[in-house]
Amino acid sequence: MTPPAAAPAPRGPVLAIETSWRIGSVALGVDGAVAARRLLTTPRAHSATLIAAIREVLEEEALHPADLAGIAIGSGPGSFTGVRIGAAAAKGFAATLEIPLYPTSTLRAAACAEEILADAADLPPEVRCGSGEPRVVGEGTQPEHRYVLLDARGGRVYGAGYDVGNAGRPVEVRAPHGGTILDVVNARPAVGTVFVGDGALAHESLLLAAGFEVRPAPAGVPLADAVYLCCPWEPVDAAAWEPSYIRQWRPG
Repeated sequence: MTPPAAAPAPRGPVLAIETSWRIGSVALGVDGAVAARRLLTTPRAHSATLIAAIREVLEEEALHPADLAGIAIGSGPGSFTGVRIGAAAAKGFAATLEIPLYPTSTLRAAACAEEILADAADLPPEVRCGSGEPRVVGEGTQPEHRYVLLDARGGRVYGAGYDVGNAGRPVEVRAPHGGTILDVVNARPAVGTVFVGDGALAHESLLLAAGFEVRPAPAGVPLADAVYLCCPWEPVDAAAWEPSYIRQWRPG
């Protein structure tokens, strides 16, 4: 499948925010490359550490908020509170600075994380736990069917399916959804589908028994690097935009 032509990324620095997952992150992207990153690793403390992390990545590149050309935000799904924290910060920066807001599905970002994070040396052990060589994706590569599952607690998952190829740009083949792992398996994903994400790891035995491959982190880890590098660059009205919660489950 040939992906549609991508919208051009804005020239200049873009701040990327991803707080949907248990490890939050911010990244500063400049002209197609990640220049700085900070991880938010303290559980349930994204609201207390996010602004300081943003300040640090800007200072690392000797930039001020007024220098930003846009904000890229991981739009969920994920932790209800985490998604809301990141969305509020992103909307506030975009509105105050009068710059574009670019949402990226957290699931989409997780789908292309394996290639993006393969060479990152500063990831904590729970993120960088894979073994072997990461898959190399290039222009001649056949797309890989990659199904992202993020743990939604209580036996539930958030999921979406992507063909990942053509320099790693994901093409959505299964829309973001919520449900149980049995819902996912009973929908009969295509033979050869590779499952990634902490939701896949939580149900690894069932997925393996069903004949699927489950790939460890950093595959399926939604960090701000991937929010920036996998962004479709379709701006939204910051005042009207709302993140994707998928289902209004209990906050947490």
